[in-house]
Amino acid sequence: MCQPQHPSVSSTPTNSTSTSFVNSIQTWHLNSAAFTVVATFIFVQFRALLRSFLTRNAQRMVRASISSLRGKLSEGGDMGSDRRKSSNKKEENGEEKEYVDKGVGSDLDMAIEEHDNILQQYPVELPYHPIKFTEHEMLKRSQLFYEQMKSRRSVRCFSSKPVSIKLVQNLIKTAGTSPSGANMQPWTFCIVQSPKIKRAIREVVEEQEQLNYTRRMGAQWVLDVSHLNVNWNKPYLTEAPYLIVVMKHPYYLDEQGERKPTHYSEQSTSIAVGIMVAAIQNAGLVTVVSTPLNAGSAIREILQRPINEKVSVLLPLGYPAEGVLVPDIRKRNIEDIMRIY
Repeated sequence: MCQPQHPSVSSTPTNSTSTSFVNSIQTWHLNSAAFTVVATFIFVQFRALLRSFLTRNAQRMVRASISSLRGKLSEGGDMGSDRRKSSNKKEENGEEKEYVDKGVGSDLDMAIEEHDNILQQYPVELPYHPIKFTEHEMLKRSQLFYEQMKSRRSVRCFSSKPVSIKLVQNLIKTAGTSPSGANMQPWTFCIVQSPKIKRAIREVVEEQEQLNYTRRMGAQWVLDVSHLNVNWNKPYLTEAPYLIVVMKHPYYLDEQGERKPTHYSEQSTSIAVGIMVAAIQNAGLVTVVSTPLNAGSAIREILQRPINEKVSVLLPLGYPAEGVLVPDIRKRNIEDIMRIY
């Protein structure tokens, strides 16, 4: 018996379709890989250009900051004048001035060169000549200084006896020798001797201190200072012959009026205040460190100080009143405040 004949099915069309699909997939992968390589190359080049641009601008900003802090040397000014004269001669001779339409270029390059010249003329280091004592003298002087500082007290009652302004200036000069972050010296010492200004400062301080004692600080603060016999009333701000208002500079304003940060202004100013308190004791005068909480802005406006200055502390300065009393307190022993490693 004959078997029925079935038409044979050809596989050629199916194989052709599969091959085309595989080829298209391979082509897509190749195109994707090529695109990825090109995109990566462009990104790397762009990042390098951006980094170079930011580095150049950062260098210029550093130079400008250093220049604004140190000022221009007289030689630098003379050199700048010579360059300007040379530039004017070129213009008079008809020579084209580069970047004239951009407002940058020649003048900016000249300024950068002047800054470089200033940095070169400032010595990086100078010989240090310390005061020398024998070991016996050093021990004696340190002991005498300790005895002198041990008698220091915060005095809130002042005599009306006048104090020489020259003496006050010496105290401030001593405070000005204090170390500071990046040697920026972020402080201003305002000497207030006007009775009218002292009264105005006292009014704003007492107004805020009354709120501090009754609302802001809480009962614990009132209890902690009760044995010191202090309260929101601050008569010493007007009784003392001088009131030193110490201002700190959290930032400074450059020649264009832009803010530039200072470094460690809080710590630097605090060290300067500590040195001044020691100098006051050494001179035979007295003070009390007063912190005008929440009154700083009003005090700055009274003294018409710039916006970048903030009140740090108030130091009434003068002789102690006759028969003045101070709280009976003790300082901690050295065993309690020192550790040796």
